[in-house]
Amino acid sequence: IPWCETPLQPESFLIRTQLVKLNRSGFLTINSQPAVNGKPSDDSVVGWGGAGGYVYQKEYCECFCSAFHTRTLVKNIEENYPSMNVYAVNARGEEIRSGTSVGGVTALTWGVFPNREIVQPTIFDPDVFLVWAEEAFELWSAQWLKLYKEGSESHSLIESIRDSYFLVAVIDNDYVLSSQSEDSPLWTSMLECCGSK
Repeated sequence: IPWCETPLQPESFLIRTQLVKLNRSGFLTINSQPAVNGKPSDDSVVGWGGAGGYVYQKEYCECFCSAFHTRTLVKNIEENYPSMNVYAVNARGEEIRSGTSVGGVTALTWGVFPNREIVQPTIFDPDVFLVWAEEAFELWSAQWLKLYKEGSESHSLIESIRDSYFLVAVIDNDYVLSSQSEDSPLWTSMLECCGSK
């Protein structure tokens, strides 16, 4: 993905097909993870924390997308996907929070290991998301716009994305169901917004 400087993590290859479909449909993904339900902690793809434990993850996707896709996604989740949260904000600070009674801080990744408390290395905090969103939208100006001549087609496109898109985070809290199928509810809900599955 051209807007991400780091290579994909091995776990991203588990959801590669879905990520390709989303990006081709106008969802500019920047962060994602597949659902994991009790995989051994030494698994070569999703494991972490050393041997002897089990790891878990909620399916998650963060992306930039148009206002139309954002509103369509929120409506779809509200009507059809009760286990999901969606958070969105645009460069003007217009904020949308929806799903599971508007949510809050939640674990995205955790592990259970012998002789240790549950380890929770990744959380989603809506307030931190808003701080990150300010930085993310500034990057469109500080890094991407500077690459192109003002008034050029590319410069205008980047300005349009910065000024009209939302930064969106979707969390599927039902990691058990999500981990059972490639066509999990999170990816289905997003792809339904653009007419592809």
